[in-house]
Amino acid sequence: MGYLVLARKYRPRTFAELVGQEHVVRTLSNSIAEGRLAHAFLFVGPRGIGKTSTARILAKALNCPNGPKADFNPDDDICKEIEEGRSLDVLEIDGASNRGIDSIKELREGVPYAPARGKFKIYIIDEVHMLTNESFNALLKTLEEPPAHVKFIFATTEVQKLPATILSRCQRFDLRRISDPLICSHLRKIADAEKMKISDEALVLLARQAEGGLRDAESALEQLVSFAGKAITLDHVLEVFGLAGPIETRALASAVLAGDSTAALGKLHEFRARHRDPIRIAQDLARHLRNLLLLQIAPAEAEAELGKTEKQTLLSLGNPPDKAHLISLLEQLLESEHHLRLSLAREVALEILILRLCEMRERVSLETILKKLAVPGAETRAESAASRPALSPAPVTTPSELPRPSAAKTPFAKSSTPTATAASKETFLNDPAIKAAMKNFDARIVDR
Repeated sequence: MGYLVLARKYRPRTFAELVGQEHVVRTLSNSIAEGRLAHAFLFVGPRGIGKTSTARILAKALNCPNGPKADFNPDDDICKEIEEGRSLDVLEIDGASNRGIDSIKELREGVPYAPARGKFKIYIIDEVHMLTNESFNALLKTLEEPPAHVKFIFATTEVQKLPATILSRCQRFDLRRISDPLICSHLRKIADAEKMKISDEALVLLARQAEGGLRDAESALEQLVSFAGKAITLDHVLEVFGLAGPIETRALASAVLAGDSTAALGKLHEFRARHRDPIRIAQDLARHLRNLLLLQIAPAEAEAELGKTEKQTLLSLGNPPDKAHLISLLEQLLESEHHLRLSLAREVALEILILRLCEMRERVSLETILKKLAVPGAETRAESAASRPALSPAPVTTPSELPRPSAAKTPFAKSSTPTATAASKETFLNDPAIKAAMKNFDARIVDR
């Protein structure tokens, strides 16, 4: 056999080897043990998290010798045939290249025939959302009442494109993105098996940039081996994938949180000199700020997701930033991501974004402004007025009884305390919160 890439060489072969999908493994194992097997299964989730692998493992469990059973031997002849794509009873179809109605009609013609060796004839359709509407309609009747020896297994990354009539006929399993600690642990096992030397910091960064996709992480590790050999460091990861290191990202975040635009731009220029990708810089910054927010709101969940080492690193940064400030920064980053991707000058667009983030420290929330604008003692006067007894209604005056206006005009009464009014205005304008608000909105006071 020729060379196998790491993603194929270390592909899970049994339920026990599936990473991060315990809820799916438990449900399928119990269904097999109790004989409560659906006729159609639908595996949903993003790329690289094990949908197709789970489908093949389920096919092995159904057709293994003395099966169905969840704890099958993957080295049995039938299981090896399924794994290598040689089984006559397990047909794996790519929905993207076999999406027409003719392919589905051909599939339906083979449904009535009994399996050759196993107990079931299993149809695995990957990327099932790519089928045409005519193909789905042709499949409906067979999917609703298939023969007892037929099982359908579907996998898709875009479940929203499936017709409701298909969804209602399947038992659905939502596979989850895999956490960074689990990806690190899996990559460490591969590195040990392949006799690689790779630092923990490099593994953490590899797992982080994979965004929950185990296959992406394995492919990235393979690329690093081609670049650096079997001794991989953090600098290799940063150079190959154009990532900002965790220390540099924390320094940029600290400058943004402090409103230090000079330090923030200096850090961006360092990134540019090292050819770091602007989009990845923004993504890493958003991820770091989000981790700081998560650590404040849900410390237990933060430790489970980030790991103890990362949690302690974040705690060692000092006093936690204001939650409202963090939320505002994250909102600005998310709103600007689309513009950053479409920009013709991404470096300049990122600089403008970072400057805006730095200025947000000086902004004052509407709640703070309203508190500052509140008249002292207003609540006390309102409560006092509410406690007074209701006044009797005023007598109605007829038009003939109304007093006629005199010829002389009555001048408007002037304020009896001009000095007090000026002092109150001066105090109001000198308030730091009001000054910051007026500066942000370029506002000015107009005397009337």
